[in-house]
Amino acid sequence: MEDLMKPVALNHETVETLDQIRAGAENALYGADPAQAEELFKKHLASLIVGSGMPVLQVMHYQWFLRELARLWRTRKGRDLAFHLELTIRKWVSLGLEPRTLQFLICEAHQRLKGQAKSEIRDQNAEVGSTDARSEAAQSAVSAKSADVLRDPSAPLRSPQGDSASSATSASSAVVRSGTTPSAESAQAEEPS
Repeated sequence: MEDLMKPVALNHETVETLDQIRAGAENALYGADPAQAEELFKKHLASLIVGSGMPVLQVMHYQWFLRELARLWRTRKGRDLAFHLELTIRKWVSLGLEPRTLQFLICEAHQRLKGQAKSEIRDQNAEVGSTDARSEAAQSAVSAKSADVLRDPSAPLRSPQGDSASSATSASSAVVRSGTTPSAESAQAEEPS
């Protein structure tokens, strides 16, 4: 943990990027869905890591770094985002990743996602909205069917097994309504009062 207290020398581009973020640069990913944010980071930045010729284990570490960046970009903005980006650089440097590469990825994420992210998120939300409308229509149809069943509790329940199952279920529903079993009801009917 003491490694997080050691400052990392930031290059000029990273300092400028963090200053822009502190000054309130637009963060189009703020409040986005986690899957959308990770997908955008993967789309725009993963190719920089995967095709670099690094060993697979190191590539995986940088992909985890990108996943953490996506989480930060969608949950924080302004000074808070800049502070946590600096902490993230320190964390991953202490875990053995190259500080210049980490800084490069932060700068590239800021530049590549600055204008493109908002339009892509809007497009993805439109696609999700049309899918949600279809699923809501299906849900309302299912709830209408269940409302029909719930409307008349004295009606026998229908089952896919046939009439024997429906008579068994109607007998069990009679038990629930009256609190006695059908054989007890017939015995009570035979007793003179």
